[in-house]
Amino acid sequence: MLPLNSRYFVNKTTYVATVADARTMLEFARQSPLSCVGLDTEFKYDRPGVELKKNLMVFDPRSIHPLLLSLAFVEPNSDGGSISCFVVDLRKPELLSLLREIFRLPVRFVGHFVKVEHFCVWQMGLPEPAMIWDTWVAEKARYLGKWHYRYKLPAHADEIDDAHAKEDAEDDDAFFCSLLATCHRHGVTHRGAAHKRRLQQSFLVHPDGAPFTEEQIAYAAEDAIVAALLFPKQVGVAVNDGTLHHLETIEMPWVRTTARVEWNGIKIDGDKVKKVASVCLAHLSILEAKLLVYGISNFRSHNKLCRFFTAVGMLPLFRKDGKSTFERKQLELHLDCHEAVPTLYVARLIYDMQKSGIFDFRLIGADGRMHPVQQQLGTHTGRQTTRAPNVLGIARILRPLIVAADGYGIGEVDLSQIEVGIAAAIYGDEALIKMYNTGDVYSAMAQHFYAAELTEAERNMSGGEFKDAREDLRDRMKICTLGIIYGMTPFGISRLLHITESEARTLLNQFMAMFPTLKKALGDMAMFGAIAGHVATVTGLRRYRARPGQLSNWERNWMTNHPVQGSAADTFKDAGNRLDRIYQAYDTRLLIPFHDAIVFEAPLDKLEEVANLTKQELCRAVQQRFPQLKPRADINITRPDCWNKKGMADTWERWVTDPLSFMPGSVKEIEK
Repeated sequence: MLPLNSRYFVNKTTYVATVADARTMLEFARQSPLSCVGLDTEFKYDRPGVELKKNLMVFDPRSIHPLLLSLAFVEPNSDGGSISCFVVDLRKPELLSLLREIFRLPVRFVGHFVKVEHFCVWQMGLPEPAMIWDTWVAEKARYLGKWHYRYKLPAHADEIDDAHAKEDAEDDDAFFCSLLATCHRHGVTHRGAAHKRRLQQSFLVHPDGAPFTEEQIAYAAEDAIVAALLFPKQVGVAVNDGTLHHLETIEMPWVRTTARVEWNGIKIDGDKVKKVASVCLAHLSILEAKLLVYGISNFRSHNKLCRFFTAVGMLPLFRKDGKSTFERKQLELHLDCHEAVPTLYVARLIYDMQKSGIFDFRLIGADGRMHPVQQQLGTHTGRQTTRAPNVLGIARILRPLIVAADGYGIGEVDLSQIEVGIAAAIYGDEALIKMYNTGDVYSAMAQHFYAAELTEAERNMSGGEFKDAREDLRDRMKICTLGIIYGMTPFGISRLLHITESEARTLLNQFMAMFPTLKKALGDMAMFGAIAGHVATVTGLRRYRARPGQLSNWERNWMTNHPVQGSAADTFKDAGNRLDRIYQAYDTRLLIPFHDAIVFEAPLDKLEEVANLTKQELCRAVQQRFPQLKPRADINITRPDCWNKKGMADTWERWVTDPLSFMPGSVKEIEK
C-alpha cells in the first residue's frame, strides 16, 4: 500500500458521502501518527421535545436522528500540530462498517459534551470510542464550587427565597461551560461563533434526504476542530491544577457510564403513577388546610416558614450551614419537634414529586421508558444529579413506582456506613478506622463511649447484637457522627436526642475526645483550605472558594466535608465505571447510581450473580484507595419486581391511603 499524501487533507474539510471516501478517511487515519481526534455530531430528533420551563427543552435520547459526524484528525509537527477534518454523512448506512473501524482506533477522541455523541453512536449500532476527553467536563471540574448559588446571596439570606439564586447560578454555570465561552477563555477561535445558534437550529429542522449546505458542513467541522484545539490547553491546565489524574481515571470514563445510564432509562408502572398522581392534589388540599390552622398559609414560602418556626422557638433546628432551610431532608430530621412538621413534610414531599417529573407521561421515550437526564458533577461535591424526572429525589416510600421490565429484576447494592469509614481513612484516625472495621461503627462507638455503664456481656456483643440490645445508645453515636461530618449544631442535636442544648454540647465534646486525630485534622483541613482557596478529594478533584477572607460557617463545613463526601463519590464512580463494562456480558442495565448504592436491572436468572458481582466491585473500589478499611455492602433483591427500600414494595399503597400514616421514622432511619 502506498502512503497517502497527508498535505492533501491538512487544513481542509473533506465531505464523506461514499464508501470510497470513507475508505480513504480510514486509510489516512491508520497511516497518520495521530495525537487525538476531535469529535462532533449534528442531529435532530424524531419526537418533539418536552418543555420543562422557558427555554429548557428535554428530548428523548432514543429518538435521536444522527445526520453528520465530524472527525478532526490531529497530527503533531514542528508547528505544534496539523488538523485534517472529515465530515461524514451518517444517513448513508453503507459507511457504518468503516466508521466502526475508526472508533476502534487506539487514540483519544475529544468533544464538547460528548454524551450526545454516545447517543448517536449507539443509535447507529456502533461501538463508542475507548478513550475520550470531554471538554465540557474538564471545564466544569476546573471551576467546581465557584458557581455555588450561596456566593450570590446577600448577607441576610434568610429573608429571601433562594430559588432564584439557584436558577441564576445554574444559568451562569451553563453559559460558562458552553463551547464558545470555553473557547474564549482558552484563546481558541471558533469561526462559526457568530452563526452558531442559527446553524444548530438548521439541523434540528433539516428535511429528510435534503443535501447539506457548505455552511452547514463547515460549521459541523468547526466544532470538532475547536474541541481538538482545546484538548492540549485543558490538559496543561489540569496538570498545573493537579487534577489530571482525577479527570483521566474517574471523570472521563464516567461520561460514558452516565451516558449509558441515561440511554438505559427506567420503566415506571403507569397505573401506580396515575393513582399516586390523582390523589396528590386531594392530599395536598387537605394538608394545606391543616397547615393553615398553624398560620402557615403557604408552605412553599421560605419567609412564612421562618416566621412560624421563630414564633414557636424552633427556627434553630432548621439552620444548616449558616442559614435556614426547610427542604425535605431537614424536615425529616425533626418530625417530632412540632405537630405541624409531619404535615409540612408530606406537603413538601408531594410538591417535590410534582416537580420531579415522575408524573409527566410525556417523558416516556420511544422505547417505553423514561430517561432521566444525568447531570455529571451536578453537585459541588462531585456527585450526580438528575432531572426530567429527578429520580434521585424520589422519596423512599414511592420508589416502587419504578418497576422491572418483563423477565428482569431490580436489585440494589448499598455500601454500608461508607462515609464514616472514608472520613476515618482520609483524616487518618486509627481509632475510628478500628471501630469502622468491626462491622457496625456506631455500635463500636457506643460500646467504647458507654463502656463504664455497660455490662460485660454488652461490651462483648457483636455490632448487630448490640444494635438490637442497646439501640438507644447506638443512635446517640450515630447522631453525633452525623453532627460532626455534616456540621449540625448542638441545638439541633439536642432536639433529636431530647436533651438540653448544654447536654448536647457536652456530649459532642466527649464524643470528639474519642477521636483527637480526627478533631485536629478537621481543623487543619479548614485552616489550610481557607489559605489555599480549595480542598480536594482522594483522587484530586478540587472544590474552590469564590472569595478570599475569613471562612463562613457554611464554607468551613463543606471544606471538611468535601474530602469525605467527594472521595466517596470518586470511589463510587470508579466502581460504576467498571460495573458498566461488566454488566454488558450479563445483559444488565445500570439504572440508578444512587449516592453510595448501585441500582441495576438484570435478567431474573442472573440477578443473584450480578448482585454479588456488584458487591465485590463496590468493596474492591473502596479497598483499592483505602486498603486500611474493611468495607461492607448490603444486597437487596428480595422484591425484584420494583425498586424498594429493604424489600418494602407496598409503601406506595400505604402512602396513597393515608400519607400521614407512613412517615420516614425516627433518627435511626436517617440515610446518608
